[in-house]
Amino acid sequence: MNSRLLVAFLCLAAILPGCVVHDEPCCDVPRYEGDVTFRWSFGGLRCDEDRAVAGVNVIIPGELLANDGRYSCQANGFDGIVLHRFAPGTYSFRLEGVGYGNELLYEVQGSFTVNGNVTVDVDMTPVGAPPSFAYLSWLFPPNSYSHSPNCNQAGITFVEASVDGGEFERFDCWDGQGGEQIRTPYLTPDYHFVELVAVDGGGLPWYYFGGDILTQLGRPTSHTASLWAIGGASVRWELRSRHGTPLSCYAAGLNRVGINFRDIHTGELVYGDVGDWHDCVDGPNEASVVVYQFLRPGRYVVEMYARAGDGREYFSPEGSPVIDVVAHEFPGPNASLPVYLIQD
Repeated sequence: MNSRLLVAFLCLAAILPGCVVHDEPCCDVPRYEGDVTFRWSFGGLRCDEDRAVAGVNVIIPGELLANDGRYSCQANGFDGIVLHRFAPGTYSFRLEGVGYGNELLYEVQGSFTVNGNVTVDVDMTPVGAPPSFAYLSWLFPPNSYSHSPNCNQAGITFVEASVDGGEFERFDCWDGQGGEQIRTPYLTPDYHFVELVAVDGGGLPWYYFGGDILTQLGRPTSHTASLWAIGGASVRWELRSRHGTPLSCYAAGLNRVGINFRDIHTGELVYGDVGDWHDCVDGPNEASVVVYQFLRPGRYVVEMYARAGDGREYFSPEGSPVIDVVAHEFPGPNASLPVYLIQD
């Protein structure tokens, strides 16, 4: 008995509903019809949490649905609908959350594959908004109080969050601990860079996180960020000609100065190959100061570079000052470390 006949025999012998036998040799496996269960939410909210949503329109191209695919938002306490007896295969769909005047409030698109019963969890986003977002929570590093300290034990009152370099938004620390999560703005489905800064009641930063998260179409993702302790540094540059003569930014022809910190043990640069750039303050013999607050504790060589419009280059010399960054210590401008920028 060949494989195709064997599969057909097994399907008949088992009396399996919806069992389909294909003629193609690659597909001689039983496939089954099934029910499709949609479970929906609206920007993370249930039907009874967004009272503006009256119902959901379900559109599946090529399929005739009961009541033309128009369903109540909630039935018997269930936010969704069960659609019966779909043939095996892959289907595209569109869901529309509508108001009491059938006005379009939310929407989402996607696909599902039937090979037996399938459940499709979807989160719709407001019309015109990007179709994804993420939930965030946070953890603090161990300290003398606990291996996994809470907000009070870590001394943190607020956590400020930014996505893709946008404005920081402040949250109560407990909004992201103890099972609670904050929600990002609506985002395109992709990787996004998230920054979290944990501050005490006086606004002083103590912990930081910076890293990528991935969002998905129609399905919010959840991420827990492990913040690390931070310290500060204060550095200033002083310009010199190749003969050692002090220079102003104007005399040196400089508009911008790049700063970086090289880990003395790993050789890694805190700000990558690009560096952290600042305006060169103009004024005779004036030193320019930059204060940093989000550095990991450790020992770093401070490196600086600048290039004038006429091509002159200025470098901090080999053996530039080494700076120790200590957790929760933040030197101010008056304690800045001087670094010479000398014309090459």
